[in-house]
Amino acid sequence: LLRASDLSLQRIYPVTGAGGKSSRVSAVYDAAPRGSFIVALRDIPEVWEIPYTGKKTFEPRVIELTDVLDDFFFDQPYRHILGASRTATGQVIDLDAGRKVADLALTGMPHLGSGITWKRNGREVMASPNLKQGAISVIDMQSWKTVATIPTNGPGFFLRSHEATPYAWADAMMSPKRDTLQVIDKQTLAIVGSVTPSPGRTAAHVEFTRDGRYALVSLMEADGAIVVYDARTLKEVKRLPMDKPIGKYNVFNKTTRSSGTSH
Repeated sequence: LLRASDLSLQRIYPVTGAGGKSSRVSAVYDAAPRGSFIVALRDIPEVWEIPYTGKKTFEPRVIELTDVLDDFFFDQPYRHILGASRTATGQVIDLDAGRKVADLALTGMPHLGSGITWKRNGREVMASPNLKQGAISVIDMQSWKTVATIPTNGPGFFLRSHEATPYAWADAMMSPKRDTLQVIDKQTLAIVGSVTPSPGRTAAHVEFTRDGRYALVSLMEADGAIVVYDARTLKEVKRLPMDKPIGKYNVFNKTTRSSGTSH
């Protein structure tokens, strides 16, 4: 644990589970709406919550699980974790209750950490790409049921949207169609368009501008580019030459916890 002002060391936490087994740490998340850090563990079936506000500041709260969860997604209030295990099973953990409240019907290798949420028919839904299948799972966040599976060009890593656009963009970067991104209508769940920045060359990782007007796509090649699209018309606006641009992240969208990006 480091002090934010000067990065001085404040505390070291030995990561040991209830059975005495130690674990590597997969990730640490800032759950700002809860005033705590959430710690994902790679080797033991536990999640830790370390509050940085309140009476029990910096004392870990351990939530025991039935399986190790490698990949996390938080709902907007940061009350629930949607997690996927190495066996592709999914669980919903209620952080307030400190226990699992539902199983998720998932197949392949869902990449929940790249999931997004939006309102559809008056209900909050979450959508996740899949690292092994050409499919996007859409989950109702009240019933925790899979309400749709959208066929795509192939396995993909990123799914992105923005509150100001009716569309979600999905890549298929682990497939023969890695050069094409598909555009999905968030209400009908139909694929309504696609973009291919450069035939035969990997295109992935859409990131939206702060106002949601433009979608930025990475052309992940040695002589690649950031390709800017009009998010409404899907037309190319500008191409910024770059050497193998892989990831790019909009700090505003992340820190304001936009529902169209992962946090």
